[in-house]
Amino acid sequence: MKRLFKQFSLVVITIFALGLFSTDTFAQGQAAQDYKKGREAFLTFTPEGFQNAISYYNKAIAADPKYAPAYAGLGELYSFQGYYRYVVKDAYEKYYIQSYENMKKALAINPNLESVQLALAYTYLHLSDEKSAIRTAQGILSKDPNNAEALYILWAAQGRNPNNPGIQKALEINPNLVPALVGLGTAYYQKRRFAQADNYYRRAEKIAPSPELHNFLGNALIYQGNYSGALAQFQSALGMNPDYAAAYMNMGITYYYMGNLNEAISALQKSISLNPNRPDAYYFMAQSYDKARKTQQATSYYRQFLEISLGQDEYSIYVKNAKQRLAALSGQTTR
Repeated sequence: MKRLFKQFSLVVITIFALGLFSTDTFAQGQAAQDYKKGREAFLTFTPEGFQNAISYYNKAIAADPKYAPAYAGLGELYSFQGYYRYVVKDAYEKYYIQSYENMKKALAINPNLESVQLALAYTYLHLSDEKSAIRTAQGILSKDPNNAEALYILWAAQGRNPNNPGIQKALEINPNLVPALVGLGTAYYQKRRFAQADNYYRRAEKIAPSPELHNFLGNALIYQGNYSGALAQFQSALGMNPDYAAAYMNMGITYYYMGNLNEAISALQKSISLNPNRPDAYYFMAQSYDKARKTQQATSYYRQFLEISLGQDEYSIYVKNAKQRLAALSGQTTR
C-alpha cells in the first residue's frame, strides 16, 4: 500500500505542476445523468448499490470518455472496497490499483471539480495519508462549509475523536451519511463504549444493510455479553455473503466465549479456509483446541498464530499468552 501511495502522490504532484487541467464545468448530457444515478447508488453504501454505481459510472464514461466525475466516482468507490479489505486483512491490492488508475484519469481531466476533490480526499484517507486528506477536505470546506462528506473526512483524518463537534455537524447536515455513522460507531468501539457503538452501527444498518455492518454490530454485541444477538448478526452477514470470512471468524470467537468448542472450531476452520491471513482466527482456534485438551492441534495453531502475527503490535497480548501456553503444553518454563 505504501508503494501505491507514493505513486499516487507523485502523479498528483506531476499533474498539478504541468498544469494539464481544464476548469470547465462538467457537461449536462447523458454522462452527467448516468453519473448522478451512479452517485446516488454509491451513497446507499450497500453491496447492490456499489455494483449499480460501477455500472452507471462506466456508462457515463462510455458516453463521454473525458467525463472526470465518473472516473472520480470509480476511484472513491474502489478505495472504499480496498480499505475495508485492508482492515480485515483480505486481498485488497487490486481495489487500490483500480482506485489509483481511475483517480489518475479524473485528475488529468479536471482536478478542480468538487466531486473530484472529494474522491481525492476519500482516497487519501483510505491510503492513510491523513495530512493530504485534511488539506483536501479543508479545501472543499473553504468553498462549501456544509459539505457533510468533507466534514466526515476531516474528522476521520484528525483522529476520529467521538467528542469532536465536526462529526456531529456532518450528521446534522446528513443524518443518513453511512460512513459517518460507521466511523462514529467504530470510534466508540475502540474506546470500549460498546453501547454507543451498537447505537450508531444500528442506525447505519437500517439505512444500508450489508455484511460488513452486520459484522460490526455483532462485534459490539459480543462485548456487551449478548452472544445470541451477536450470532444472529453474523448469520445475517453470511446470509448476504456466504463466503464472508470475517463473519465466520467472529462467529467462532462467539462460540468460544460461550464454551461451544466444536462449533467454534468449525466456524474458525471455515474462516481460515476463506482468508488465511487473520491472526485472530488462528489464536482462537488454538485456544479452542487448548480448552478441549487437544494438545497437538493447539500447539500447531499457536505456532501458526505466532508466525502470521509477527510484527503486528495489536496482537502483543495474544502473542504473550500464546508463548506461555506453548511452553506449558511442551512442559517447558517460559523465559
